[in-house]
Amino acid sequence: MLVNASSLIKLLSNETNLEILSVLRSGSFNPRELARILGRDETDLSRRLRAMERAGLVEGRWVRIREKNVKVYSLKVDGIEIRFEPGEVLISTSKGDRYEVPLLESRLPPIDVFVGREKEIGLISSSDKSVIVIYGIAGIGKTTLAAKLFSDAFWYQMSEGDSLDYFAWQVGLFLNTLGYNALLEYLRAGSREERDIFELVLEGIEKSSAKIVIDDLHKCRDERILHLLAFLSERLGKGKLVITSREKPNLGIENVLYLHLAGLSPEDAYSLIKAKGIDVSSKEFAEIYHITLGHPLALTLFSEAYGANKEFTRESFFDFILSEVYGKLNEDERSLLQLMSLFDEPLEYEEIRALHGKNVFSTLYSLLNKGLIERRGDYYFLHDLIRGFLSEVREVDEVKVYSKYVEFLLGRNNARDFLKAFRYAVKLKDGETIKRLVELRLRKFKRVIQDFPDAYLNILSIIKDNPYAKEELGNIYFQKGFFEKALKLWLEVKDELGGIHKADVLSSLVDVYIELNRLDESEKYLEELEKMKESMNDEEVELWYFVELTKLNFYLGKPEEALKSALNELKVVRKLGRYPEFESLVLLHVGDIYVELERYRESLTYYSQALELARAYSLSFMEHLTLFELSKAYYLLGDYKKAVEHAVRGGDYFLRVRNYRRAVDALAYRCFSYIALGELERAQNDAREMIRIAQSTGYPLGWAGYIALAAIENLRGGNFKEYLNIGREKLKEYPRLYGAVLKELGRVFEVSKILPQEG
Repeated sequence: MLVNASSLIKLLSNETNLEILSVLRSGSFNPRELARILGRDETDLSRRLRAMERAGLVEGRWVRIREKNVKVYSLKVDGIEIRFEPGEVLISTSKGDRYEVPLLESRLPPIDVFVGREKEIGLISSSDKSVIVIYGIAGIGKTTLAAKLFSDAFWYQMSEGDSLDYFAWQVGLFLNTLGYNALLEYLRAGSREERDIFELVLEGIEKSSAKIVIDDLHKCRDERILHLLAFLSERLGKGKLVITSREKPNLGIENVLYLHLAGLSPEDAYSLIKAKGIDVSSKEFAEIYHITLGHPLALTLFSEAYGANKEFTRESFFDFILSEVYGKLNEDERSLLQLMSLFDEPLEYEEIRALHGKNVFSTLYSLLNKGLIERRGDYYFLHDLIRGFLSEVREVDEVKVYSKYVEFLLGRNNARDFLKAFRYAVKLKDGETIKRLVELRLRKFKRVIQDFPDAYLNILSIIKDNPYAKEELGNIYFQKGFFEKALKLWLEVKDELGGIHKADVLSSLVDVYIELNRLDESEKYLEELEKMKESMNDEEVELWYFVELTKLNFYLGKPEEALKSALNELKVVRKLGRYPEFESLVLLHVGDIYVELERYRESLTYYSQALELARAYSLSFMEHLTLFELSKAYYLLGDYKKAVEHAVRGGDYFLRVRNYRRAVDALAYRCFSYIALGELERAQNDAREMIRIAQSTGYPLGWAGYIALAAIENLRGGNFKEYLNIGREKLKEYPRLYGAVLKELGRVFEVSKILPQEG
């Protein structure tokens, strides 16, 4: 298919579009889930997808869900051919073997002038070490050296607010561009085990021979990132990890080259200022070198301030900056520098334009030429040395700038910019803004707690005494399984909050008391929540009420009542119309209640709706969770072929994303179905896999693999008693689970054949 050359080149020159195409390599996606993966605004992504669809790069198909059309996009091409003809350029898209995109999250700094460093380049180039650490004082040229040697690497700029979950997500996106999607799939599934993340990052780097540069490691405040780097340092072989830092990190010895960077030699320092257009005498240069000691940034700033017959003797170099460089700037340049000095992280051009406004392009260009700011990709930032100086002369209104920045970030309508906005709201110490942002998280950015729990936790911990922060800290602790810590926080603030915040806490208290099996307390807080529901007339609160009512009724052994409230829950979530993931979960709950009522055919109806919804919105985890539930329902109906068919897809996915509890659930039904079908070899393989998972994770259902092996050996006429004895011993602390296993196995096998005879 031929497409317009200029429009296609324009589309492909945009990094966001290339990120979209990269993710689409791994499957079909709905814009909503793409927005979550890439951390972008859904409306903006939909616009981009439509443009790429018109250009023939992607194709969309409509899926009908309950009188609503949902569009799903997939990659249409694997290659692009450019042909130069007389008078025109033709671009055609076609299927091919190769598809490459620039590296995601690229912050590779452009190199204006590079001189010297032959010795360092030789050491790095000749080293067989997989980890390169370049360390030295601020402005000494660590980043420039790394950019010179590793221009084809994924560039990650470390900042103080970064956490392991955020870092892993960015690396997962990058590895996905190289054809390795296991880490990204693991994180999308909501899994967050530290050891799994470490192993998946290592596996991805090794399989793809990836190169990763981590710039400014000294800014890292999350110890787990440092542990990950130490883990990689001991094991990397094919991949390459490059680290710049002011301090020498301890990453081991055997596989690491440590390079301490000093100032430039006199010869190289002279070459640098000559390249900047400065012509000085040998006497002048000697004085310059004495002041700067070959420090590249100092030399760059000197070159900007130089004037003929000018004296440069100063007590401190920053006096020199103040009198010679800063004093030469015009009002716009000073204003922009002061504004940028408020931020310790790079700013995009659009962010700077929104905050500064007038003449921003020409002003940025001028400051870049003067060496006062640096650019990495689409980002601009001040060197820490310059920022430190500007903090002494800054006159800009910090509160006004941060407030404007918070609103700008919220306008981008995505989870990552929400987190950044929250961080600056904390800097403002504005209680009303924090309250507003927490409400926004409750209503709109629900997945922040699942996708970036630690990043959010780090921000909230700064204001841990704020009642709204306590509300959210409780939500994070509950998500992590620390029920008592969550309970303590919620009890502290429940009487301080009002409106949706109090409703959230009451709903959470119902939940946590159910988890702690204190159902009387749950009922008490559910009554309070019901009163709030009636008085507030808020659909979000109404939804929370029915969610908790369903859960409590189920735990109280009232499935009929639970079914009634679950159907109300479904009605409200559909009325809200913006939570497809939660709607699919509610459909699963309705199906589960029908299973509890032994109305299996009806459960299939709701499970099937959940599957349709999950696929329409590209919700991988929900899709495969639903496949497992369908396999269970078909098993209970005696349709063992369909049970196997669904359990194969569900079980394999959960193994892939290392959700071993769900994997064992699927393997158990698959194993028993194979027994029913007489496929004993496959049943045996599943039973052994269940045991292997139990041995590595301790998940008790995995020990049921021994019971399955006993049944298999009995059917083969072999000695089954040893397997049975081991299984009974492993499950002796779980009598209810043991009974449930025998009950389910009893649907396809006469368990009395393997059980000891009484009397």
